[in-house]
Amino acid sequence: MRGRHAPGRHDPRDVSGAVAVTADADSAVTVVTVHGTWGTPLRREAFTAVKKALSEHPAALVVDLCDLIDAKAASASAWLTVSQVGTTMEPAVRVAACLPPGAPLTRRLGRLGAPYFLPVFDNLSQAEAAVLTGGPLADRLRLELPPHPDSPALARNLVSQACSAWGLPEVLYPARLVMSELAANAAEHAATPFHVVVVRRGSGLHLIVADGEPRMPHLVDPPRDPPGNLWDVRGQGLRTVQAASAGWGALPTRTGKMVWATVRP
Repeated sequence: MRGRHAPGRHDPRDVSGAVAVTADADSAVTVVTVHGTWGTPLRREAFTAVKKALSEHPAALVVDLCDLIDAKAASASAWLTVSQVGTTMEPAVRVAACLPPGAPLTRRLGRLGAPYFLPVFDNLSQAEAAVLTGGPLADRLRLELPPHPDSPALARNLVSQACSAWGLPEVLYPARLVMSELAANAAEHAATPFHVVVVRRGSGLHLIVADGEPRMPHLVDPPRDPPGNLWDVRGQGLRTVQAASAGWGALPTRTGKMVWATVRP
């Protein structure tokens, strides 16, 4: 199978030129799809997409190169570098690629030892199955919620459960604040059923809220006189998330979008 996307799995909507980034909140696998002729413009766009994908710190990253035109295999070192970066992250991000058998890039990656550093598969389904063989994330809590005013409180309680179970009191209050904003945005603006995920990331937490609305969130202008206390800014939405987290972002999913944030001590 040479198709770029397995049926029913990913529907890339975050498309900029020849690169698309999609995520699956359930499996924590992100796919970067690159198609077109390799050259400086595409290289820059691909690196930007990979940086965005890795900033979300997924469990695994698949680089779909089945429609990349690279007759001289000039991009080989770039994909090996992506794999090395994923390996050095804490926790490590498993990285794989999918390429047509016998393509120049496939052959060159093989000569460069890619099977040991960057596993290459014939199609996206095989690549996703391979990166998931490491098993589910050990420290991970998930909750399905309706678009109801009480749902943000339930999402906050999930954060409290996680911090108590994993011994992370230092991030309890900022993580509850961030989760409250993300869940409130999903309930109020997406108005679809959504699920929240809390993942342990060392001494911090990685928070995910996935809903059925494909429109990406964006920051609004801050108030003229912002309050001096972080805890008084409930209702400022993503600016609260930005202030209380080490980083945040959003990615499209096959059913809508996911918004994530990482909270550290």
